[in-house]
Amino acid sequence: MKDKIVIVTGANAGIGKVTTQELAEMGAHVILVCRNEKKGKKTLQEIKKLSKNNNLDLMLCDFSSLKSINNFVKNFKKKHKKIDVLLNNHGAVFLKKTMTEDGIEATFAVNHLGYFSLTLQLLDLVKASDYSRIVNVASSSNYKVKKLELDDYNWERRKYRLLTAYAESKIYNIMFTFLLAEKLKGTGVSANCLHPGYIRTDIGLNHFLLKPLNPIVKRKAKPLEEGAETSVYLASSPEVENVTGKYYHIMKEREPNELAFDKKKQKELWDLSMSLTGLSSDLI
Repeated sequence: MKDKIVIVTGANAGIGKVTTQELAEMGAHVILVCRNEKKGKKTLQEIKKLSKNNNLDLMLCDFSSLKSINNFVKNFKKKHKKIDVLLNNHGAVFLKKTMTEDGIEATFAVNHLGYFSLTLQLLDLVKASDYSRIVNVASSSNYKVKKLELDDYNWERRKYRLLTAYAESKIYNIMFTFLLAEKLKGTGVSANCLHPGYIRTDIGLNHFLLKPLNPIVKRKAKPLEEGAETSVYLASSPEVENVTGKYYHIMKEREPNELAFDKKKQKELWDLSMSLTGLSSDLI
């Protein structure tokens, strides 16, 4: 990983932070993509010190905003001509239905469209590398999805439920990865996704209504280092150099929810995402 250019989104906390540190320790040139500048700067200095790697950068992006993603891409392309690893790690949960400035339900916008828009706009730089890996962090919550409700991604017909919205966004990560891998066959670019495990992260637990769950999480969940293992593995291991379109857990290939394999729904999700982001089909 020496001098490999790696993007890690959501790099200032949790699994993203540990993933960034481990890749930095391997000598990678990691770009930490964070929403909060203050937290991002603090994390950047911590990882530089711990990894003894000064070849790290911080860039800001709010994945709830398509405009912010577009601006990030423009700024990134001014500085870099290739990407060796694009690691989509950011994610969020919302206790109540929240709409973004683009008029899109926030869980769907951040967790799925954030991956989709960023990846497609940076594909040319990924293709420019001879390493070329895309890694998407999903979740085992994908198994909880019983029906794909793509016609109600904005939760206009259903009553909003936090866990269902999150689970749907995570199966969309997997569906996106599978169809992306199919579309990229023959280009030398791999696309894989993963479930990091039941890990001690702060996602969703910093709200006062969920703080009572913290003791349970701390007792039963695994440490962050274990959560980062599969992300680091897919980003760096020669074992998966020619593997693409797979779902992993604990560094082993697994079978996700069978709904994720529905090719008709994969295309429906892709077409919807293209429409909502306004991206050109020429990007792929």
